[in-house]
Amino acid sequence: MNTYSYQAVDYSGQTVKGRIESTTVDAASRDLDAKGLYILSIHESTSYFSRFNGPWRAFQVRQSDIVEFSQSLSVMLDAGMPIIGCLDDIISSTPNPAFVPVLQDLRQRLLSGSSVSQALEAHGALFPEILRTLAAVGEETGTLVANLREASEHLLRMQKLKDGVKKALMYPLFAFMATIGALVFWLIFVIPNLSVTLKSMGVKLPLLTLGLIATSAWFQAHWKLLLLFVGLVPPLYFALCTNSRIRYLRDLALIKLPILKVILYNRLLATFSEQFKMMIAAGINIGRLFDLLIPSLGNEYFGANMRTVKDKILNGGRISDSFEQQNILPALVLSKIRLGETTGTLDNQFEFLAKYYTKKLDDTIDNLGKIIEPLVMVVIGGLFAIIIMGLLLPIYDLVSKVGKT
Repeated sequence: MNTYSYQAVDYSGQTVKGRIESTTVDAASRDLDAKGLYILSIHESTSYFSRFNGPWRAFQVRQSDIVEFSQSLSVMLDAGMPIIGCLDDIISSTPNPAFVPVLQDLRQRLLSGSSVSQALEAHGALFPEILRTLAAVGEETGTLVANLREASEHLLRMQKLKDGVKKALMYPLFAFMATIGALVFWLIFVIPNLSVTLKSMGVKLPLLTLGLIATSAWFQAHWKLLLLFVGLVPPLYFALCTNSRIRYLRDLALIKLPILKVILYNRLLATFSEQFKMMIAAGINIGRLFDLLIPSLGNEYFGANMRTVKDKILNGGRISDSFEQQNILPALVLSKIRLGETTGTLDNQFEFLAKYYTKKLDDTIDNLGKIIEPLVMVVIGGLFAIIIMGLLLPIYDLVSKVGKT
């Protein structure tokens, strides 16, 4: 299959640009003609980088663009606007030019007779699977507008959760980077100069000072090796994380670490409850529900346990009993699931849990600075106390000897 770039005019007289895959230029022209496009120009994309166009466009289109698109589309459809008119308005107002060709392609597919879910599905992972699934369910049940609105609200809440976690981790990350930078500066510039001065005075250097001088000398001799190591860490990390077992151990460790556990575990519980509630309300069967839920959690440890829970439920087990056997959910969640099963109000129970853990995560994020700041100050203060003591002890000894004489 070859890729062809084209410029054409659609039914409404609007000029559209895009790419199409086909065997020959004539076949591509026939495909475009069948979609009702009047071709202005078409040529093969011979650029080496054209094969990366899809992944690059997916990188350029942000999650916030998808959230804004789904919100605008659901609001306009709810107001009674025709879907083509909705897309025309969204195309003219979208702030991201990389998103425009995607929207134009959606519009063209709808004009050619595709359903909303089919048009979204044609762009694969660019649109979240939950959005594509709820659109398909809505088309089957006649609740497309309601499902799109629910999906847009869900995507917005998930975006806020993700932004909240980033915000929570920003301060400790900044403090860590600032500490490393200051430490490197002392090791490269300050300690070598002071060590020369101290040695020239003939002062007997204590072990702490000798250790600092040795560390500084080692760092200066091997800084290129350290830079190489730092450069190799990200690709090595991503290579290792292609292994599911390593991802499992990594994600298990992350939710066990004292501070990260509070953030990541609450986020997992909020996401889990939100997704479960929304998909139960939409009428998605339990097998498909877990297939959508597991990737959205982004945690291999939880995912592996969820797959076991899914198998137990499909084999006739109760939802609450299956989760309880895996021991991954707190008692509150298990009791709410059990209550929901007994009373037939699972969606209401999960809605309560989603709000509870979202609120708990928000409170944790707001107070995280107060929790982490003392720890950061202790670590930073301890490092620089060691450095300052190592440098001042010889000077103190020298001053003491001069005072005695």
